[in-house]
Amino acid sequence: MNINIKYGVDFEINRVKNTLAKLDWYVSQGYRPKLPDGIKKDSSEQEIQNQIKKEYAEKKYKEVGRKITYDFSIIQETFTEKVKNIFDKETPDTFLINLTNYGVGGSYNSPNIVIFNINNQKGLKTLIHEIIHILIEPFIQKYEIQHWEKERIVDLILNSKEFAFLNYNFWQKEYNNAEKYIDKLFINYFFKGENIFFKKIKDARLSSKSF
Repeated sequence: MNINIKYGVDFEINRVKNTLAKLDWYVSQGYRPKLPDGIKKDSSEQEIQNQIKKEYAEKKYKEVGRKITYDFSIIQETFTEKVKNIFDKETPDTFLINLTNYGVGGSYNSPNIVIFNINNQKGLKTLIHEIIHILIEPFIQKYEIQHWEKERIVDLILNSKEFAFLNYNFWQKEYNNAEKYIDKLFINYFFKGENIFFKKIKDARLSSKSF
């Protein structure tokens, strides 16, 4: 598994436009995405472009790109082996890492695109978090897994003993109570077969809400 770092003004313009389009959802979920100074939902495309070009500092993107590349190289071989052994699907040979100064700390687009915010202090942890999101996305779609459920699942995977070499040790502050039913299912089923695990989540969710 390899990574390929990308960045540029054109990408940043699209990133900001996409962030503005989803801004209400981000806020409703407790996220506070970064935007260019003075840019709001009703800002024109020209205003967005002008402010991004004013703020764009390529040196920082290069520095972050070098750091990510180095940090990933240290865990690359072991991480690749673990991923291929655990996930019952082919994994992409290369993940495209788009660096950005805007939006949330990290996000992803299937089948192999990770978007990493250069202001994110978690570094490699966010990168591998988004890669795991991509790898489980087919199950997320197939079994209609909800947002905070998938966030809990990714953190459970990366905090598991199978990935102990990463020293991930990160949990989000809030999972909207998904941990109350996801954790037990994860322990009992995830490493026995992903389909079994994901298939049981909807029933567990409904049962948890009946109490």
